[in-house]
Formats: sequence, structure tokens, C-alpha cells
Amino acid sequence: MRRAVSAVLTFLLLPFILSANAELVPDEAESLRAFLQSHYGVTILMGDEISVFPSETYALRIIPEGESVFLQTLAGNRRFADLLRRLDDVFSVYPPEFFSRYAKKDYVKGLRFLVTDQILLDGTRIGGVQSVHNRYIDIYLAKDDAKERAIHHDIWHAMEYRICCDDPGAFDDWSSLNPVGFVYIGDFSVIRNGEDKLELEDWFANEYGKIDEFEDRATVFEALMNKDEAWWSARPHLQKKAEYLLEKAESVFGEIFAGE
Repeated sequence: MRRAVSAVLTFLLLPFILSANAELVPDEAESLRAFLQSHYGVTILMGDEISVFPSETYALRIIPEGESVFLQTLAGNRRFADLLRRLDDVFSVYPPEFFSRYAKKDYVKGLRFLVTDQILLDGTRIGGVQSVHNRYIDIYLAKDDAKERAIHHDIWHAMEYRICCDDPGAFDDWSSLNPVGFVYIGDFSVIRNGEDKLELEDWFANEYGKIDEFEDRATVFEALMNKDEAWWSARPHLQKKAEYLLEKAESVFGEIFAGE
């Protein structure tokens, strides 16, 4: 009986023990964050450190529905360690100094990643979303839903914003790369509900790219970072879109695939 009581007390008091002896309990997430920030020159906020939200369209869940507030508090930022490791894998494929080039004097402070438990769009969980606050280009990422391809996708959205800081009309001629007469769907719910199936796959990287020109470009860049040569060789029209994106990116970020 005494052992059972002792175990319960230890469990209940563990958050306070960890807090009082923080220097004795390595926090992998904090170590990873420190490395990512110093090595890549980005800013990372986690969990309840987030005080700004992408827009009223999106909802952030710091504590996912049905999960224990106590257990989440107990886990602290440690629960984000897997996503931070994923970020390191993603960041490592970009050229040195790539992330520092997001900054623009007197206009953009730099790139910031805001890591939360869940992100909802109209009640549907998504991996990430890009926004701008206080002169930071922000990328919000959900710890379990932000896969590597989704991170590349939102990195492009951030790149596009930065490119347009220098040249607001940089993508004005994008429509010339689409089939004659094509009109974007403009409605995420159509894609989400499976009402529109991918056609003209030589022109679009996936169905999501048919929503609007911004998602079209982001899905093409996403494919650039994860599809192999055989996939691209069968899609000459998509190759032209990819070449266009890399040319536009070079003006700010240099050669994305330099040395490969």
C-alpha cells in the first residue's frame, strides 16, 4: 500500500521535480531548438509560446481534443522533439545561408517556425500554414501532421512572399504555364471531399495544386524536393513550371540545387 501511495505521489509531483531540477533533466526538444536556431538562422516557437495566430480561418490546438492537459503539461516541449528532428532533415537539403536570405532590411526580420499540436482548417487537420506577423514570415507546423513534403510546401509559400517583397509582379505570367482555358477551382472543400479528381497530371503536381496559383506553385516545389527523375521525365509541362520557380527563387535565394 505504501509503495502504491508513493508511486502516485511521485507521478503527481513529477512536473515540479522536473521543474526544480531542470538542469539535471536533458530536454531533447530544447537542445534541438538551440541547434536549429544557431545552425540555420531561424527562430522557433513551441506550444504555449505561440501568441499570434495565422488568421480566423485556422484554429490552433495547443492541447489536442481528448488529450490530458496534465500529461501535455508534463511532457512540455519534449513532445515536439520528433518534429524538430524532421525539421533538421528538411533544412539540411537546402544550401548554406538559404534561411538567412529571408531577411530584408527594414521589411522582413526573418523566417520563424511555430510548432503546435494541431492545426485545423474548417475542422480538418492540416500539416502547416504560412502567414506574416510583426515583420516575421511565419510557418505554423503541427507536430504529427507536418510531414517532410508539407514542410517543403510551406517553405515555398514563405519563399514566394519574400520574392514578392522585391518584385510584387514576379509571378504575373504564371498562367501561361497552364493549359489554355484552365481555371483554378478556388475551393479547398472540393478537393477535400474528393469531388475533383486529378486530370492533366502533366500540368499539376497533385490535386491540391488545382485550387489556386499559390498552391499550384507550392505543390510543384514540394514535388521538386521529393519526386525522382523518372517521375519528372514523364511530365514535361511540370518541368517547365519547376524551372520557372527555380529561376524566380534564384534572385533572392541563389541556386537551390547548387552542386548537385
